[in-house]
Amino acid sequence: MTPVHDPFDPPTLTAHGLAAVVAANVRFEAARHGLRQQDVAAIVRISRSAVSLRFTGKAAWTLDEIGRLAQALGIRPGELTVPPARATRPAW
Repeated sequence: MTPVHDPFDPPTLTAHGLAAVVAANVRFEAARHGLRQQDVAAIVRISRSAVSLRFTGKAAWTLDEIGRLAQALGIRPGELTVPPARATRPAW
């Protein structure tokens, strides 16, 4: 039987790697700040399609991009490299 992936399980360094952790954190912070991919692209000075590749994990964020985005969001760059906590399930 194939294990079912729980969408509430965040990526981990061990299972998914640092690039996946950073991508998840960037997506979360962008959403939390109401930023669209186009907004993120302008902040980090790359195309919207390049942001899409990074959001989906098909390309990794560079250190410079992480630094520019963190500065714009008012957080430390290292905060984007820490695995996110597991989300709680909605009690529907």
